[in-house]
Amino acid sequence: METHHVELDKYDIRLLNALQGNARLTSQELAAVAHLSASQCNRRQRKLEKAGLIESYVAILDRERSGFGVLAIINLSLARQGQNPSEQFHQAVAGMPQVLECWAVTGDSDYVMKVVAADLRAFNRFLMQDLLALKVVTAVRTSILLQAIKQTTALPVDAGRT
Repeated sequence: METHHVELDKYDIRLLNALQGNARLTSQELAAVAHLSASQCNRRQRKLEKAGLIESYVAILDRERSGFGVLAIINLSLARQGQNPSEQFHQAVAGMPQVLECWAVTGDSDYVMKVVAADLRAFNRFLMQDLLALKVVTAVRTSILLQAIKQTTALPVDAGRT
C-alpha cells in the first residue's frame, strides 16, 4: 500500500487542527480560525478530503457512559502452521465488535488489539469464548487500562512545520 505525503500550508494546518478539535464547525467558524473566506475554506476542505487526508467525520462517544467500563490491550501470537492462520484470524477479528483496533506488529507478539467490554465478566467471556476459541491463537497477554494519562485522536499536523 503506497501512500504519499500531502503538502500542507499554514491555512491547511489551521483548518485541519480546527476540524480535529470539532468537525461540526460551520464554514464561517472555520474561516475565522483559518483566516480565509468561507468559500476558500470549503474548497480547501474538499481538496483535503479528495487527497485522502481527511478520511471521515465521526462522533467520539464517551466509552464509560456508553456502557463499556473495561478497556484493554491484548497482545497475541498465532500458530505458525496450518492453512493461513493470519487470514483466519483477520476474518474472525473483522466480526468482533468489541475490537476497536487490531494491528500487526513487530516484536514478541504478532498482533496488538484494543478491546472494550461492559465489565470484567464480559471481558473474560470475550477472551475465553471469542478470542481463545480461535485455534490459530497460541498466546495471549492482556493489560487492563486503568487511567488515561493522554488520549487523543488528533494528529500533530503542525509538528515540525514552520
